[in-house]
Amino acid sequence: MVVWLMTLDERRLKALDKLGLASFGLFLVLIGVIFIITPNLDGEIVDLFEDFEPVEVYPNVTLPKPSSNHPVLYTAVAEFCIVYGLVHIAILILRLYFRDYLNRKAGTFSEAVFWLGAGYLLNILSAEIVGWFTFLSWLIILVGVALVVRSLLILLFETVLRGYF
Repeated sequence: MVVWLMTLDERRLKALDKLGLASFGLFLVLIGVIFIITPNLDGEIVDLFEDFEPVEVYPNVTLPKPSSNHPVLYTAVAEFCIVYGLVHIAILILRLYFRDYLNRKAGTFSEAVFWLGAGYLLNILSAEIVGWFTFLSWLIILVGVALVVRSLLILLFETVLRGYF
């Protein structure tokens, strides 16, 4: 569609998501910071991948599982997830302040739910409260919860904005 024929709302929808770019930039910064503050993190990552062994979880179904706990790596990733979840809360506040689109606000909120939840799950994995497969199961559930939260927020607020309540 020709740009000058587009309505203001259509142009705004196609506009670059500057807060999304800021989020990605902070994602990269946080990765760098975690590598700087965690001694031998690259070695811990290599150790995790070298530690995987096949485990039969069901007849004729094997999945990889680390044979030992890697608390340094799990804690570093948990710290990243928690801080990045808090970044998403700050971005959500900015999206509310700038009256950004409902889809972007709902997406940012669901991302905060995911990252904070993943940080919690990694903390309990690090403390050996749950095992590897339980952690993976909860992580899959968390992805589903984040998607449901996003969808429900959009449905709820679109309904309220249209005046159905």
